[in-house]
Amino acid sequence: MRLRLLLPVALGVLIVAVVAVSNRDGSDTSATDASVSDITQPPPIATDPLPETTRSETSPPPTSAPDTTAPSVPLPIPRVLIDTDLGGGLPGDGGVRGDPDDVQSLVRAIHYSDALGIEGIVSTEAPGTGRPEIIREWIRRTDVDHLRAQGYTELMTEAELLATVRTGTRNRRGPSDGGSTDGSRHIIARAHAGSSDDPLWVLVWGSLGTVAQALHDDPTIVPKIRLYTIGDYNSRSNSDARDFVLNVLDEQPDLWWVENGVLPFLSRNTYQGVWRGGNQRGQWNHTTFLERHIRGHGTDADGEFAQKLGDAFPGALEPREAIGALKEGDSPSMLYLLSPRFGGIGDLDDPTQPSWGGRFRRASPDHPNYYVDLDCPTVEKCQATINRHRVDFLAHWRDRWDRYDTPAE
Repeated sequence: MRLRLLLPVALGVLIVAVVAVSNRDGSDTSATDASVSDITQPPPIATDPLPETTRSETSPPPTSAPDTTAPSVPLPIPRVLIDTDLGGGLPGDGGVRGDPDDVQSLVRAIHYSDALGIEGIVSTEAPGTGRPEIIREWIRRTDVDHLRAQGYTELMTEAELLATVRTGTRNRRGPSDGGSTDGSRHIIARAHAGSSDDPLWVLVWGSLGTVAQALHDDPTIVPKIRLYTIGDYNSRSNSDARDFVLNVLDEQPDLWWVENGVLPFLSRNTYQGVWRGGNQRGQWNHTTFLERHIRGHGTDADGEFAQKLGDAFPGALEPREAIGALKEGDSPSMLYLLSPRFGGIGDLDDPTQPSWGGRFRRASPDHPNYYVDLDCPTVEKCQATINRHRVDFLAHWRDRWDRYDTPAE
């Protein structure tokens, strides 16, 4: 049966073994490996079969030197390609600041380039203008070479990061013959540089246009890539591209794909848990964190810019409760990859497990690697699978910002 028909038509009865778990914040209840057919009319939710362990939201923040959290066991560094719609001119800085949401997530990605093997940053149109020069500007603003000079030499160099930037699809359309771009060709090349055992993680922060073109041009990359997409608005911005990827999924049902924010529009939105809900008290509030731990941090890149990174760092433009605040709505894609290493929870091979980047379910038994938002009774329940870890993933990033003024030991 075509997957496009599976989502709106009920297939059967959900049968799961359930164990009730009580959470202080009422955060995560889920079904793992459920057969799901109707996103708009979800079946009754099952409870979380495993309790999650995370630092209490009321416990004091770490008091050790910056970033002392280390993996308990050696973990491979995932190979990552970021596909972003970072673009568009905004007031200030000559109109080239870029989309604040994507800028915030890009800076976090650069700060974690010791744990994310960034092999590509692709500028894709829709809904932003996708201008690659804005990506390059924010790479330079982040001044990663200053951090390396502070002793954090595991981070990628500025030159290495700049060399990964490519331009992807510039139009809101599906793939076509002759529609290849530097970005789509780069996805193909980096995918083939790995294997199914060493896949390329493609983190999509905008539309699926460039990814769809790559799959159109070379469908043999399917077993060599893993997609984590921030959907919702982005999926609607180029529905033809998303439909094409769903077609690929029908033809190659082993395609590995986490779709965070599955359509219909506003039906789940797990990704919004990165800024909504959780512990918003004191320094963990999305406005206070920005003012206390980001403003005044960073450098001016040896005078290249008029402001330090932390002072130029843009606040969100929407929604209303996040205006001027820290939002980083695309960050769940990378938090999923960072969670096992720095949070001690999560399994990169199993999105049904707890993770900083959210918790998901299989959409259909016919597509064993296609994961979507949980069938939660409320949107807030889905978002709680991320925001219950808010203190952990913010405290860790706070320590990374402190590196600008704190040399490595």
